[in-house]
Amino acid sequence: MAAEGDGVTGSDADDDQGAATPAPVSRGRFDLAALPGQTRAMQIAATLDHAFADSRFRDHVQRADAARDSGDWPLAEQEYGRALRLFPLHWGYCIQFAHSAKEQGLHARAEAWYRSAVALGAPPDMVDEHLIFVARASGATFTRQGMPDLDVAPLRAPPTIPDIRLLADLVGVPRLAEEEQALDLMRSAPDNRAVLIAFIERPEFVRANRQFLEILHG
Repeated sequence: MAAEGDGVTGSDADDDQGAATPAPVSRGRFDLAALPGQTRAMQIAATLDHAFADSRFRDHVQRADAARDSGDWPLAEQEYGRALRLFPLHWGYCIQFAHSAKEQGLHARAEAWYRSAVALGAPPDMVDEHLIFVARASGATFTRQGMPDLDVAPLRAPPTIPDIRLLADLVGVPRLAEEEQALDLMRSAPDNRAVLIAFIERPEFVRANRQFLEILHG
């Protein structure tokens, strides 16, 4: 599928230019402190509080809902994806994006975004049945291990697709452009710290950070 519809890549500057709306909730950092200034639960609460104050977010969701209701799943996926670029920690629209992918038979993509919703605290009755279905379609399984503890630093929270992409960028590992490439991490990593360690162990990390590592070992 073209990048335009892949949910969280690219830019909507042309669509949203000139919109006088609140800035999206900041998600460009991972707090490593034992007592973080902002927990994952706080990030999610801020997302849910602020998303519908943003006219761009409302417009994308309105267009996505209309496309969903008319059965235009590619357009629904594209517009839910644009909403998620603004507020990627909104678990409700992670689910809607995943539904749109599932209806097109894009099971791996749907699985990744359903798992993101679970990681953000989506209730079982809204996501588990769908996640079990798409995971089985990809030869995997899903068993919920209770609700995640989100009153922790973001690095200690369960990983979402946006988290994995952000961490890949931070450590210089080539961006995971497709959700399928991140699914092994989402299925196995208990938290974002485990994702970070997995990236550091990759040969790509050494190549991207060779000069820095030489200084450390100097």
